[in-house]
Formats: sequence, structure tokens, C-alpha cells
Amino acid sequence: MAYSKVTITFTRVPEEFESIIISDSYYSTTFYERFNINRTEPWRVKIPNFLPDDGIHPGRYVGSSSINYKQAFDLDWNVAGLYTVTAVNGPTNSGLGTVIIEAKKTGSVFLLGLNTTDATIVIENEPAIPEIAITSISFSEASANKCQNVKVEVSTSILAAKVLSPVVINPNSDNPFSFDWLRGDSINVLVEDLNGKQANQTVVLPSLLNSSNFTINVNNSPNGATVIVENVNSAGLDLQYSLDSVTWQTSNTFSGLAVDDFILYVRDQFGCNFEKGFTVNEFGIQIPYFGISKSNSIRFANRITWGDSGNYKTDENTLSCEVDVDVPYKEVQQFQSADIIATQFKSNYGSNVAKIIKEDLSEVLIPVEKKTNNIGIKDKRDARKYNIGSGKTGIYFISGNTYDYDNNTVTGTYALNGLLPEWAAEWAAQRIYITIASAWFLIEDVVFDETKNADVIIISQNYTGPEVNIVVGSIFNRFNYEVYEFSIDMVNYIDQRFQVQLVNSDPNFPTITHLSEELWCKVKHEDVLEIKYRNTTNTDVFYATGIEFKIRVPFTFVRGRIDEESETHKTDTNTLLLSAELYEVDEFVFEPVTKEIWRKLMIALSHEIVLINGVSYVKNGSFSTEGPLESSNLYVLTASMIKTGNIYNSQGSGNLDFSGSEVEVPGLISTETGYVRY
Repeated sequence: MAYSKVTITFTRVPEEFESIIISDSYYSTTFYERFNINRTEPWRVKIPNFLPDDGIHPGRYVGSSSINYKQAFDLDWNVAGLYTVTAVNGPTNSGLGTVIIEAKKTGSVFLLGLNTTDATIVIENEPAIPEIAITSISFSEASANKCQNVKVEVSTSILAAKVLSPVVINPNSDNPFSFDWLRGDSINVLVEDLNGKQANQTVVLPSLLNSSNFTINVNNSPNGATVIVENVNSAGLDLQYSLDSVTWQTSNTFSGLAVDDFILYVRDQFGCNFEKGFTVNEFGIQIPYFGISKSNSIRFANRITWGDSGNYKTDENTLSCEVDVDVPYKEVQQFQSADIIATQFKSNYGSNVAKIIKEDLSEVLIPVEKKTNNIGIKDKRDARKYNIGSGKTGIYFISGNTYDYDNNTVTGTYALNGLLPEWAAEWAAQRIYITIASAWFLIEDVVFDETKNADVIIISQNYTGPEVNIVVGSIFNRFNYEVYEFSIDMVNYIDQRFQVQLVNSDPNFPTITHLSEELWCKVKHEDVLEIKYRNTTNTDVFYATGIEFKIRVPFTFVRGRIDEESETHKTDTNTLLLSAELYEVDEFVFEPVTKEIWRKLMIALSHEIVLINGVSYVKNGSFSTEGPLESSNLYVLTASMIKTGNIYNSQGSGNLDFSGSEVEVPGLISTETGYVRY
């Protein structure tokens, strides 16, 4: 490599040589060195001696300006050996010569201060070397593990002799250089050139392509579904979608899909891809729903695999014997042969299977009955439509006929008088489509039109004619689930112990499994109370099916109590009872039960209608609990219950006989002058 140099060629023996300025940017950008040749400073440059003509020798110089200049330069400015200085003599006896000063390091720059007639000065500086910079960082497919890694490619303005971060490449001979790194990570790329100059840049790598970050939303209409693929955490990814892994599109929307099972394929520009199944069904159910109330007679636990850093044990996913206590007791729910035990749950899963698992692991299927029709309700009725401008049409309902959705026969009449049908009222919570003459429209808004005195459905239809009567239909879901029940006739399992398993599966959702506590059936269990309970209105249980629950719980004893209220009037000579009320109260002390059965017992006794061994009770104040007992999962419940229909009131009307004739009751009216009888 050639470095900067300056060549000084003396054209005459100098009487006065001005200056040369050297700026050495390698060591300091502001460092200047000045060299002067002057007769008055012989210690810097010694001028060659001139010998006159002695008759033998013509007049001549003894010595050389170039050698003298080299000596002066080395002594004053080259002690550290930063430069190579060469002196070349000129013609014999001329006193002239040439001095060549060459830098030993790159980055040195020679600058001429003042020119002189004593010498020809030629400066040859090496081309300026730019400082290293990172010019671009790009990404491509990784060499391996393409769904976890991405290849990072870095270009620099000059060759990076070293790569210091996030990987170490020393020495490096590539520009650009590349390496594989984990997707989604943030890295700082640090490089260094041959001169020790560094450059760095922080960059966030493209995200992981993970199916769990993608949600498939199916918006149904009977003329074809629209599927929108939504995702999170996909920064830096150019995604493509397909339903057959052959035809790909950049749009995340598929339209006009028929009822069927599909597979969504997704890929990115870095060689990663995944597939995810989904189903377009008639009613657009894509979000799983399952619920089983703790009011049910039988206690169930959700079956999962517990882990160290997830899937923790909870009350909902552990049986009594699985809880994390020092002494976990196993719960056995007791039933008798006369019991028919019903269980209710809510589900939108395609398959709902209940079965009994006996001690020998044999299984008996239990029929599951659907009790509601909430999904896929069909409605068709008369309506009116009119133009509201801007390509929108309004539809409202006064009165008219209702029709069979499939064959259009009249099934009855209705009168809404400006109100909305049930399905239209749910337009904001669900994407509701309506059909008008075989065409389907999405309800976009609902507004109140004062001129019609009605709530009006807004759809996109460019209708410009007069207001007309039309027939509007819709398929909708009242709720996103159906109510199911199954019953176990305990007479079939006398003297047996068994469990009940409930499995809910669907091609669109993960399968869920629930398992009951152990059940024990006998003709008669000793020292247990039969508790029947229900509500008259729907709560977390759909009581409209007529379901009633029953449990049998061991008890220690029952204490009789009285809840009384009275009011007396005291005089100087007598005491009068104004009123007295007596309520029959029984205090039930139950035997120790496990925590979730303790809770189930409190839920049962808190119902609106409670029968304990056939006697009607209602809850009287707060429950009293002792527990957990020592290091176990056992609790003792004490419940105070008031009998219904057993109240004594001293002022009660009793059984009065009336003749049926009208009786005039005298009375008094107070006036200013006294009382007037009427």
C-alpha cells in the first residue's frame, strides 16, 4: 500500500528556504509540523560550503542540501520514526539534491505552507479513506430453523475488519457479511475497520411466525361466509395466505366460502409457514362456549395436565383428592336408589357425550338431551323499506304476517309498531344479515326515525323508489350456546361406586373433559339429609326446563331454635302484648366435607326453594364455617334455616266467619267543634 509522501528537489543552493507544513491526521487532525531552511539557523539546515576556483579545481560546493535537510528533519521531527526520509545527491559539486519524506501510516496528509524558488515541492497524498459506516441491514431466509431464525445481512461503507456484536467474526473478509439470529430479538450490530474505527446500529429482527398469534374470524351469511384472518406480533413479515397451499394471496380476507371444513395456510418471506384448520358452519359459531353451574347436584372438575410454569391447580380443575394440602381427603357423594339426578350444562360444541365410568373401568353412555333452540333461529316477516339517500335503504316494522322461512307460507301475524324484531335488536353484538328477495344484506346501523316513529335498520342498497312493503328474513343466534341435560337413575347402580365423565368436542375447538367426584349409590345411606333445591327464575341455571337438584349430605345433628319478635305496652298497673311473632328455626350442623362440596352445600341452601327431608326452608342469616380442619381440605358448615309456612303471630286474623251481608261500621270525624258520628 502506498502512503502519502512529499518530494523536495532543490533547484539551487538555497539562500532562504521558506516552509513545508505537514498535517498528520492519523495521529492528530490538528497537528502541524513546520520545516524551515534558513542561513541564519545553521542548526536546522546546514548550507553546503562553496569552494572557489583554486587553479586546480573549478569553483564547487562541498556537501549537499538534500543530505543536510534530511539530517535536520530526522533530528527535529522524526525521532519517533513516523516517516521514512531518503536523501539523494544531485549532480557532482552542485550542492543540490532531492529529499523524499514518506509517511509510514495511512491517514497522513502533507500540506504545503509557502512555496519557494529554491526547490520544487511535489506532494502525493494517498486517497482519503472514509470512516466505516453501516449502510444497510437486510433479512433473508436462515440457513436452518427458518421459523425460529432469520439471516441478517449487513453492508458497510468499507470492509469491516472485525464484527464485534452480536456475533464475533475476526477477521472478517466479507462485505456484506451475514449471520443467523433469533426472530423478534433486538440486536446491536458493532463493526470495526482496519484503522480501529467503529460503527454500530440497533435493529429489531422480524417477528416469529406463530399460529397462536392468528385468529380466524368467520362472518357468515347464507350466501357465503367472509373469513378475515387477524394477527398480532407480525412486525417485519410479508404474509401470504392460501386455502389450498397452491394459490396464494396477500389479502387476509376470503369471501364467498360455503359451509365446509377448511385449512388456512400462512407463509412469510423467510421460508416459514404453518396451517390452521377452521370450519364455516351454517350459524357462524367460531368462539367456543361451555359452562356447567356449581348448582348442579354432581360436582365436576375440568381435566387438564398441570405444569410447573402454567396450568396451575385450581378449584375448578382438581378433584378433592388432588388438592395441594398435607392431608387431602377424597370426597364421595352419596345418593340413594330412589334418586334421579339431573345435570345441566351449556355448550356450543358439536359433540357432547356423557358416560358413567365404573370401578372396573367399564363405561355406560348417558343420553344427553338438548333443551333449547338458541342457535340458527329462522324468522321471516313483513316490513317496509324506503330510500334514505347516499346509497342506503331503511327498513322498519309495523305489523303484518310472519312466514315459514323455507317455504314462505303464512304462519301467523305480528305487531311491533315501530319496534325491532328480536334478531335486529342484536345487530351491534352480532353481525346480523337479512335476506330480501334472495339477496343478503348486512345490518350496518339502527337509528330512530321520528317521521316513521320507528327504529329503522340501515343497509347498503341503492333504492330510489317509493316506500314499499317487503318480506325480510334472518337466521340468527339468540345465544351462542344450547342448554343440555342428562339424568342418572340411581336405581341402576345400587351398591356401586362410579364417576361421571363429560366430553365436549368440536372440529373448531379444543376438546374439554370434565370428571365428577366419586358417586356412591345405596338403597339407604344412614345419617344423611336429603336437600332438594331450585329457583323460580333463570340464573346460571336455565330453570325453565323444570330441573330440580338434589344432594344428600351427612350431618352431625340438628338443633331447634326460635327466631322471635314481640312488642309490649307497659302501664302503671298492667302490661299488654301488642304483637308477637315466632319463627321455627333449625340449625343444621353437617359433618366435615371437602372444600368444593362445602361450597356446593352453601349454594344449595341459598336457593329460593329448599326442601330438607321434605320440609321447606329458607336461609336465615349467614352461614358459620369451621375449617379447614388442621392440614386437611375439610370444612364443617353450620346453617341456620327458617321453616316456611310455620309462623305464629299473636295478632293474626285467624279463621273468621262472615255472613256475607254488608256491615256498616260507625265512625267519628273530627271537626272544629268536636266529633261527628257517621
